[in-house]
Amino acid sequence: MPKIFKQNKLALLGANILIISLWVTISSFFVNLFQSENAPFYIYKISFLIRFLPPVWVTWFLWIKRGGLKR
Repeated sequence: MPKIFKQNKLALLGANILIISLWVTISSFFVNLFQSENAPFYIYKISFLIRFLPPVWVTWFLWIKRGGLKR
């Protein structure tokens, strides 16, 4: 992890928010690009997983696994 994130919690929080917003925007664009109106319900559930599961993982990794709150 870069040194600035180890020293500054605000920079880590800002990077986390930026990564999440970029991921949701890009994944929403691609999911809407390939999704049709007549798609079955499970396609919509999978698209929500693709859209929101990686940001949860990134948040867990940065703050819990790397000890963002304990440093």
